[in-house]
Amino acid sequence: MKRKLACLLLAWAAVASAQEAAKEPTGGITVALLEEIQNSLTPDVHSRFALNALAQMDAKKIAPDWNRMRAVDTHFSHTLPPQKITDQKASGRCWIFAGLNILRPVAAKKLNMDDFEFSENYLFFYDKLEKANLFLEAIRRTRERPLNDRMVEFLFRNPIDDGGQWTSLVELIRKYGVVPLDVMPETYSSVNTATFNHTLSMKLREKALAIRRSAADADTAAIKLQALKEVYRILALNLGLPPKTFSWRSEDRKKKLGAFKTYTPLEFYQETTAADLDNYFALYSIANRPYDRLFQIELDKTMYDRPNLTFVNTSIDTLKLLARASILDNEPVWFGCDMTQDVFRDSGLMMPGIYDYAAIYGLDFTLSRADMFESYAISANHAMLLCGVDIVDGKVRKWLVENSWGEQIGKKGYLHMLDEWFGHFVLMIIVHKNFIPPRLLALYQTEPEILPPWDPMYRAVTLERP
Repeated sequence: MKRKLACLLLAWAAVASAQEAAKEPTGGITVALLEEIQNSLTPDVHSRFALNALAQMDAKKIAPDWNRMRAVDTHFSHTLPPQKITDQKASGRCWIFAGLNILRPVAAKKLNMDDFEFSENYLFFYDKLEKANLFLEAIRRTRERPLNDRMVEFLFRNPIDDGGQWTSLVELIRKYGVVPLDVMPETYSSVNTATFNHTLSMKLREKALAIRRSAADADTAAIKLQALKEVYRILALNLGLPPKTFSWRSEDRKKKLGAFKTYTPLEFYQETTAADLDNYFALYSIANRPYDRLFQIELDKTMYDRPNLTFVNTSIDTLKLLARASILDNEPVWFGCDMTQDVFRDSGLMMPGIYDYAAIYGLDFTLSRADMFESYAISANHAMLLCGVDIVDGKVRKWLVENSWGEQIGKKGYLHMLDEWFGHFVLMIIVHKNFIPPRLLALYQTEPEILPPWDPMYRAVTLERP
């Protein structure tokens, strides 16, 4: 009897196994599927070479296409006067550096100096203070929502960062002015922001929870005030105290030393620059959003009581035309791009396909610009300046880029961007209204479509120096 039962069980198991094998695949890797995958890799000379190389080094070390790179000449048909390269070091302040690099030559000319640099640290101090207030006020306004609300979750995940946009820089300068670099020089924390940001984030999260646990508006206002005082203390100890007034003198081109003069930061801005920053407008080219429309990103700003980032979305060809017109009129162009894509940093060459991964893997890795947006494969993570253009037979071949990663990167701090790279990986530009067609300028008076702060374009330009 037992033997008969055992035979029945074995027979049932065999039938069940056959039925399971006959079923449609369930999504897992079956034995048959694994065997098919394994058989797709045919050992040959190429795969052996690739395996040996990748076992010992990063693919980026062996992927550069040297034949294509050496074919790019280094001349430009039109360039702006060069200036000393700045260095943001291990911080995400590229947007501040790029913006102040536009104003530097104006100040140097007014001061009759060969070169001049504003204090990035000064504006960075107030950027952090304003962002802390923005975060705390947003927490106050959302404190009755549950913790798993998407806005609340976003706030707690991103209490403070280094990133910013052109519009944030304009608001900071308008409110706080500017000072020379030697009035508020860099500190260790201003050029190495990781630990500094972690400390600020811990403090802000602590105070945010206290605000959420308090029912009365008066209590939350008091908690916010105390939080800002503690944030100010952290800022002062890490970055130094920003001056309310300062006494300063300069040395002109003939090495003649001027007399000391006392300024407020706003007075210094008015005397040395006085640029009408309101006449510069943001234009983006986001391939998976409608063109020739006005957009706004919620909370994409530094100051709570200032407007969100607002921009017109248009074609990449339009961005190219406006940038070209600006540079030919000797106006540099602030721009945001994806610097994680196809950039050979040693030589400073920005070229699509500069890393020939297809030659290593025998596979195609091509994505169109639209596909990159659809699949979150592209983001604006760095801001720099366009300061030159190479036009041959009426067509742009490449662009000269002023970076803020020191002179060790690229050609003494400058990069060469092929026009094809612009078409793939540039996402935004800032240009003066004189170069923007009336039809696009008129869009800034329309009602914008509001995008949430978790949109990929939110406060993106923040890439640290490699």
